[in-house]
Amino acid sequence: MVTKDQSDSSSGKVSPTRESEVQKEQPGFFGMLIKSIFEPGANAAVVMAMNLCFFFLLLTLFGLAVLTHWNKHVLMLLGVTALLWGSMMWFVLELTKVQNRPDNMPPPSDLDLNLDPSKSPEQDVIVEEKKKDR
Repeated sequence: MVTKDQSDSSSGKVSPTRESEVQKEQPGFFGMLIKSIFEPGANAAVVMAMNLCFFFLLLTLFGLAVLTHWNKHVLMLLGVTALLWGSMMWFVLELTKVQNRPDNMPPPSDLDLNLDPSKSPEQDVIVEEKKKDR
């Protein structure tokens, strides 16, 4: 017995129900990372990737500190890494605060102010030129 979904998949066509399911799928972690390249700010995937990288770096440096019998240079690297991670988290927090403020909208441009469809910009120029001639 062949169902409708099987017959659609064998012909290479996507049924309307499957098409809506495909469109509703959210991008995964790596999809969100790639998408963040084209968007301002830092989305959740970028922050998670940064936190994971810093966590594994701190874990590696801690292991290296144990293996080197608490070498002062490795401990300094561990401290610098922890401070850098903290400052990066503070920066991301401040960035999200600024992006969420309502007064952070761009100022209206000259094109937005001319919303009257009966007047065109050319008419304004012509009126100004006639005034110059007088």
